[in-house]
Amino acid sequence: MKILGIDTSTKFCNLGLIEDEDILIEYTINGFKKKHSSILVPAIKDLLKIMDLKMEEINGIAVSIGPGSFTGLRNGLGVAKGLSYACSLPLLGIPSLDAMAFSLKEIPYLICPVLESKKDEIYDVVFRGGDSLHRVMDYKCEDIQSLLVRLSPLKEKIIFLGKAIKKYQNNIKEKIGKDALFIDSQLNLPVASNIAFLGLDKLKKQEEDDASTLSPFYLRKSEAEIIWEKKYK
Repeated sequence: MKILGIDTSTKFCNLGLIEDEDILIEYTINGFKKKHSSILVPAIKDLLKIMDLKMEEINGIAVSIGPGSFTGLRNGLGVAKGLSYACSLPLLGIPSLDAMAFSLKEIPYLICPVLESKKDEIYDVVFRGGDSLHRVMDYKCEDIQSLLVRLSPLKEKIIFLGKAIKKYQNNIKEKIGKDALFIDSQLNLPVASNIAFLGLDKLKKQEEDDASTLSPFYLRKSEAEIIWEKKYK
């Protein structure tokens, strides 16, 4: 089965196409100068053209639902829903932090993917690797110290990954010590082919999402919501 993976949770626009256990193509564009809304649809068309495929030949669409960039997630999910409706394809929502951890799933340590939020906060979750990923701590939006307070009593190896980690590496080393391990590669971003592989797993389990109800997984309130609540409460 061919699954198209879409990730717009960061400033990068990531696309990946897989067929069963194989990656057919990985497509990444830095969205620093252009918005995802202007990049994503042309990028999908380019990907299909390169692979000489039509959208109808894809078996499902997996899309990151967050946490991450509010605007980016809305754009990615909107395009994925549109393609799902237009081509009658299964829609598969995948948390972006899960996609980051997926590449390390066979390592038998704790795995803590981190994405930067705002106001010195981070999005995080903790998995245990091995034969597969098992979530051992829930998704959070918090400051780095709150995360480290929860992790430091565990006294075991923890792999930290994510672009935000560089900012906090000294804090982590101070609190976790030699048990803290770090990833310095493209794995520090959600990988679209991982989104697709996780989507394929869901599809095999017949766990496709309802396009009418699938929504972004924000973890925190938007600035607009915070302002509204302050004004009317």
